[in-house]
Amino acid sequence: MAGPNDKTRRITVDGRVMVDDPDLAVRAAVDGLGIAYTIEALAEPFLRSGQLVRVLEDWSPSIAGLFLYYPGHRQVPAALRALIDMIRTTRGSAPAKGLVENPFTAN
Repeated sequence: MAGPNDKTRRITVDGRVMVDDPDLAVRAAVDGLGIAYTIEALAEPFLRSGQLVRVLEDWSPSIAGLFLYYPGHRQVPAALRALIDMIRTTRGSAPAKGLVENPFTAN
């Protein structure tokens, strides 16, 4: 939300670089070609060294982790169950015995 001391700036940008590779986007930002919207882990070394600075931080979402969405069937296919258990084990929690409840549906 804008405060009384906030200023609006209008900047004209010449040229356009669009990439679909996060590493290339960070490299382009480091090289001064523009800004990059990427995950923090890719930008962190350049943020620490001062080669990059955060911009538009108030509009950048903070996500606590990755999420896996799948249809809530009673019987989950074995391959999907193996993936879910592998992710949970890798994150340090025990594999689930059943499905995680969908927080968006009424019980």
